[in-house]
Amino acid sequence: QKIGGHRYMIRYLKQYKFLLFLTALFTAISSLSYVFIAILLQQVMDIVDMGDMDGFIRILLFSLAYFALMGVFMYLQSLFSKKFVCKIMKAVRSKTFIGIERHTIEDYSKNNTADYLSAITNDVKMIEDNYLLPLLQVIQYTIIFIASLAVMIYFDIIVTVCVIIAIAIMLVVPSLFGGLLSKRQDKYSDMLSDFTNHVKDLLSGFEVIKSYQMKKYVLSRFEISNEDTIKAKYSVDKAIAANEAVSMVLALLVQVVVVFLSAYFIIIGRISAGALLGMVQVSSNLANPLLIIFSNIPKIKSIKPITQKLNNLSDYKEQNTNTKKSPSFKKMIYVDDLHFSYDKENEVINGISLSIDKGKKYAFVGKSGCGKSTFIKLIAGYYSNFKGDVLYDADSLSVLDIDKITALSSVIHQNVYMFDESIFDNICLHEDFSKEELQSVLSDSGLSQFIEQVPNGLKYHVGENGDNLSGGQKQRIAVARALIRKKPLLILDEGTSAIDMQTAYDIESRLLAISDLTLLTITHNMSSDILTLYDEIVFMADGKIIEHGTFEELITKHAAFYDFYQLKK
Repeated sequence: QKIGGHRYMIRYLKQYKFLLFLTALFTAISSLSYVFIAILLQQVMDIVDMGDMDGFIRILLFSLAYFALMGVFMYLQSLFSKKFVCKIMKAVRSKTFIGIERHTIEDYSKNNTADYLSAITNDVKMIEDNYLLPLLQVIQYTIIFIASLAVMIYFDIIVTVCVIIAIAIMLVVPSLFGGLLSKRQDKYSDMLSDFTNHVKDLLSGFEVIKSYQMKKYVLSRFEISNEDTIKAKYSVDKAIAANEAVSMVLALLVQVVVVFLSAYFIIIGRISAGALLGMVQVSSNLANPLLIIFSNIPKIKSIKPITQKLNNLSDYKEQNTNTKKSPSFKKMIYVDDLHFSYDKENEVINGISLSIDKGKKYAFVGKSGCGKSTFIKLIAGYYSNFKGDVLYDADSLSVLDIDKITALSSVIHQNVYMFDESIFDNICLHEDFSKEELQSVLSDSGLSQFIEQVPNGLKYHVGENGDNLSGGQKQRIAVARALIRKKPLLILDEGTSAIDMQTAYDIESRLLAISDLTLLTITHNMSSDILTLYDEIVFMADGKIIEHGTFEELITKHAAFYDFYQLKK
């Protein structure tokens, strides 16, 4: 849904309307007090011109009190405006992050993680710099301008009319730069996203860079990306500079008109010297506010593509779960003539049909790239754009609540992700489980001995993505994380391929011993000791199931699986 930059921000302005009101109130008071200095100066000059010492002392004392009170109101204005900006920034970030978290796995994977990071950091910062701060400045200086215009009329109506004519010329400036600035801001946002993506990619591959001495290439790639980003920023800055320069020249025109007309009126005796001083003071309150207002309006208009991007993320629409059924897995999952392609051209899954009975253990084997992981992800509800059907008991995947389907299964990948927290937190994931449940999964996953050996036991900090753990320890924590939730379906997606054979055998055999657990294992481990424990071996090639059966049945057939098994051996 297309949405304008201002319309997108209205929701947040309404959310904090009382804080906005207080900010505007103290902005108005402090701005008016600033403008009325011109009248104060006029009074001082006229008193001095008359040689009135008593009047001078009175206005001096009044001025001291006036400036002290003015300082208080300016502090309150600054305080509330900063609080207002902080609240809006927090709300925009939160809503964007919540919207990202609402994404299905399928939709989330359409973008790079760095794109989401850039939206939450760079784009939200651009909302502050190019919408919130300029908006508050426009409010402040609009009040100053209107009040200054009223004071100018108080001094002399003819000068005021001339000033209004000069101002009318300035009104065309924002329209000249708004569209150009908007396009360049959009390009800059894209470049920031690409830059974040490149930096994340390079830092994630730090070990590879060091091991293969890629320093020259990496520095070159970084410099190119950095240069492109700076060029995009400079392109925005040039448009802003041109806008500000033209606005400044036109704003100075206002002051020139005021100074020369006021000087002429003093010569002909129309106004006093105090009025001249007051008008020179107030003319700066006409010129400078206009300069700031007209340089900020294009910034506010330019934010539209950024707000469109954030709106798409924050207002991501989940499926209508009210019309979807809750899935059940009491008997079986049936896959019927399943076809799937990532690019709509090359089929990764090509006509698979298979029954998966509850409580049984299945091992999926085959060459890398044959479609094993994709097939498992389709069963788990990761993707929706497939042909054929997947049925949980008798219900088609298309009529089921996807979130509840993914909640039926636990997936353990080859690269297990660990949060930078304790072992306990990485197992429980901040859910409540009993001590008995925790002890049970520590035993079933083989973690008990390790927990006894490390400092602080379950409170041991695993480090960034589990840097303080070995591969086997991370896998065991992942198993415990999956088992404690007692989901009926556990998927081991090459979850033991990155660890030693003994640890892998120990983990798999423990899982195979859990009678009421349906286990789907993608494996390259061709150990007969472990494969004989599975109820069924599913051998895949080129996106198809070539044959399936028990290990003994497939070996006896001397067909495709037998050849693959012998080759692996």
